[in-house]
Amino acid sequence: MMKSYRTEHSFHMVGQAWQIRIMLKQWMKEYGPHAPLTEFLERSNIRTMR
Repeated sequence: MMKSYRTEHSFHMVGQAWQIRIMLKQWMKEYGPHAPLTEFLERSNIRTMR
């Protein structure tokens, strides 16, 4: 199972390499290859850790 976590200063993806590759490809299709990471993080539903 793949998990993603976000803190105020970092972003972590935990899972097997193939799972992370698939997730990155999905993001590129959805947001485009030139979208800044900050745009993705603002729109995502990734859990924020405190």
